[in-house]
Amino acid sequence: MQIFNRYVTINYLRFCLLTAVAFIGMFTFMDLLARVDDIPLSREAVGLETSEIFNYYLLNAVFLLFQFLPYILLIAGIGCVTQLLRKREWTPMLSAGRPTWRLFAPIFICAMIIATSVSAFREAFILQLLPQHESIQRKLSNHCEWRPTDLWVRGEGSQRLHAQVFTPGEPARITELEIFSSSKFGNDARVWADSAEYVDGKWQLQGGIKTDSKGATSVDVFEASGFSPDDLLLSYFVRKRPLDLNLESYANLLQYDSGHRQAETYMWSARTFPFVVLVLLVLGLSTSINFERSSSKEGVARGLLMCALFFVAELLFRDMGVRGAVSPWLAATAPVSLFAGVSLWAFSRTPS
Repeated sequence: MQIFNRYVTINYLRFCLLTAVAFIGMFTFMDLLARVDDIPLSREAVGLETSEIFNYYLLNAVFLLFQFLPYILLIAGIGCVTQLLRKREWTPMLSAGRPTWRLFAPIFICAMIIATSVSAFREAFILQLLPQHESIQRKLSNHCEWRPTDLWVRGEGSQRLHAQVFTPGEPARITELEIFSSSKFGNDARVWADSAEYVDGKWQLQGGIKTDSKGATSVDVFEASGFSPDDLLLSYFVRKRPLDLNLESYANLLQYDSGHRQAETYMWSARTFPFVVLVLLVLGLSTSINFERSSSKEGVARGLLMCALFFVAELLFRDMGVRGAVSPWLAATAPVSLFAGVSLWAFSRTPS
């Protein structure tokens, strides 16, 4: 049995590698074809370098892996089991009295280890990879440097920061900065500056003016929690690429805005990711494996269809969570719980 477990594990890992290369290679090739005209224009307009193009597609491959990992693990599992069936290597083990779940165990364990490892890597490095990826993508798509505009950031209490133009870098720079604060006692204040640079944890203001109930005064430095360059980047990405953030980002958003339903919904969705992979595998393998009544191709199509229904349900519940129709916790866990029940029912009906 140990030999069979190793054999299944090696075959599954091989299918994972082949499926990942196929997915990432296909989408990379399609993206490269779509940008054949953009690359020369970007070279001329913003001086895009060859190293940046290489770096972009390397980063893009990582983001594609994050996005398609559940599909990769699912298709690899179906491919592995289908091959074992086609070579008649699965039937002897069932005939020997081994339960089906025991034969699937190496696949489930490998998938959970891979999903957990990729999730941990994503949590640790996504915030460093996002700005690099977005910066080069803007050069390729818009033929200009990446400078986010019209950013709003919520700080402690009632403080709000508005940046008309934000330029990431060392040092980070804001053009046309406004900071608003208010209190229940009517002590409203406003800070305005032509520009600001972030140096030593503080915004160095050029042409800074503060107005409050006492009048207008000049101000050269502004410092407050929640208004760092990282917070400005988070404000941009939560608006443009909310699904690419990690748990730490969602927690930071909720720290200053406890009613941020989008952040809370996506945070719960990120927490359920490893379980999603397991549910899809159980569902896909259970509905695609059939020894008697249908061919392997029909079984694979049926398994993929069931998993597609899961992703539709996940999108619908997630949208309802963001809109406030259901609680964020329910929006993230309901599809997993529902299809977990379906997958267990389907698994109980597999040949054993």
